Amino acid sequence: MKADRPISRRHFLHTTTGLVLAAGFPGANGICRGAEKGRPPASSVGPLRAGAAAVDITPPVGVSLAGSLTGRAATSILDPLHARAVVLESGGTRIAFVLLDLVAFGNEDAARARTAAARAASIPAENICVSCTHTHSAPCTLTIFQSVREAAYIETVIQRVGEAVRQAAERLQPARAAWANGWEPRPGFNRRYHMKDGTVKMNPGIGNPNVLRPAGPTDPQIPMLMIETAAGRPLALVANFSLHYIGDHDGRAISADYYGVFANLMRERKGQDFVALLTHGASGDVNNVDVSQKPAARPPGERSREVAGWIADQVEQQWAKAKFEEMLPVAATQGIYKLRVRKLKGAELEEARLQSENEKIPLVDRLYGKERLELLKWPDEIPMVIQSLRVGDFAASTFPGEMFCRHGLDLKRASPFPVTAFIELANGFSGYTPTRVDYDLGGYETWLARSAFAAPFTGEEMIALAAMQLRKLWQL
Repeated sequence: MKADRPISRRHFLHTTTGLVLAAGFPGANGICRGAEKGRPPASSVGPLRAGAAAVDITPPVGVSLAGSLTGRAATSILDPLHARAVVLESGGTRIAFVLLDLVAFGNEDAARARTAAARAASIPAENICVSCTHTHSAPCTLTIFQSVREAAYIETVIQRVGEAVRQAAERLQPARAAWANGWEPRPGFNRRYHMKDGTVKMNPGIGNPNVLRPAGPTDPQIPMLMIETAAGRPLALVANFSLHYIGDHDGRAISADYYGVFANLMRERKGQDFVALLTHGASGDVNNVDVSQKPAARPPGERSREVAGWIADQVEQQWAKAKFEEMLPVAATQGIYKLRVRKLKGAELEEARLQSENEKIPLVDRLYGKERLELLKWPDEIPMVIQSLRVGDFAASTFPGEMFCRHGLDLKRASPFPVTAFIELANGFSGYTPTRVDYDLGGYETWLARSAFAAPFTGEEMIALAAMQLRKLWQL
C-alpha cells in the first residue's frame, strides 16, 4: 500500500496520533511525558545568511562495522564517510543541521557532538540537529548484539562535527532559500508483510507465495530546503527521504551507501562547493526490496546510483521552479521525552536466561537472550531529545529512533507547515519505534533488544510533542 499525497497541513487526520493530540497528549498512563526545555523559540524575520561544509570522517580499514547481528570488520574502503553541516542565521537566531554517514549515534555521544558544535560556532546546542544517514557500512557506534562501540573513532567524529560546523559558520554569507516537496515512489516498499498463517514478517523473501499484502505504508515525499547565495549560486540542500540503506556492495567495505552517492551527484550538478544532506526519514519499516518479483542481476552499486539519481532529479525539478526568498524567520525549539524502557519479568525473564546460555540453539537466538538481559541494567526511563526547527515555511522535527513510516505520515498531516521533514536517528538513539498496532502484530522490529527497547505508545507520544512544537514555531 502506497501513501496518499498529504492533505491540508492545517487539519489532523483521524489517526492514532491525532487521537493522542486531541486528548491533550496524555501519554499511555495519563501523565504527560514530554516537556519543553531550554529557551523558548525566538524568531524575527531578517535577512538570511547561510554557510555549509563537509569534513571527512572515514575510518581506517579493520574497524568493526555496524548493521549486523554478528560481528564483522572492514576490509576495504568503497567511498569516504563525511560529517556535513549547514548553518543558517536570521534575525539574531542561528541553527545548524549536521548529517553523519553513520548507522546511529548514542545519546551521550550526540549530546557531546552538539556541545562541540555549539562551542565551535556560537550556536545554542538546542538549535543544533546531529543526525545519521543509517548506512550499514560504517563503524560501530553502539554496543548491540556482537557490535561493540568504537570509542576512539567516536572521539574523532565528535571533534570533526565541531570542525564541520565551525567551517560552515565561518562561511556564512547573504543567502536566500526556497522549500518544496518532491515525489519519488519507485524505490520504497514496506518491508513488513501479512502472511497467510496470520503472522507479520519482515523481508519474507522474494516471490514468497505465503505473502498476502504489506502491513504498512510508504512515504514517497521528499521535503527539501534549497539554499543559494544572494547572487543565485547553489549553496546547500537539506532533503529528507523515507528509505532504509540499500547496501548493494561488498558487505565488508566502508561506504556512505546511496546517501553518499546522492551528495556526490548533487555536487556534480551544482558545483564542487555544494553541500547536500539527505537526511533519514521515518523508515523503520521501509526498504528498497520489492518481494513480488525477482530483480535482474546488477553490478555492485548500480541500485544505489539509480535511487540517488531519482532523488537528485526530483531536487532539480523543484529547484528549477522554486521561488527563493531572502527575508526569512529562522527558529528552533526542543523538548525532552521520557522514554519508558521495556523489560522482561516473570517467566519471560527466566526463559531469556536459559536462552542466553543454551549452546544447542542458533547463535541469533542466544544473542537475543543476552540482549534482553542487558536491558535489565538500564534505567526504567531514558530522556530523549525531540526537536523542531524552522526556516521560512520549511520545518523539520527530529526523533532519535528508527520510527515507523506511519509516524512520519501522521506528523506531516499534523504539521501546519507546507513542507515538513521528519528527521530520524537524530540527537540520540531510541531504537526501533513501531506504531502501537504494530507491537501487537509482532515481527522483527518489535523483538525486545537494545535495538528495540521502547515501550508501546512511544512513537505516538513523540509525534504529539513534535506536533505541538511545530504549531508553536508556526505561530512565531
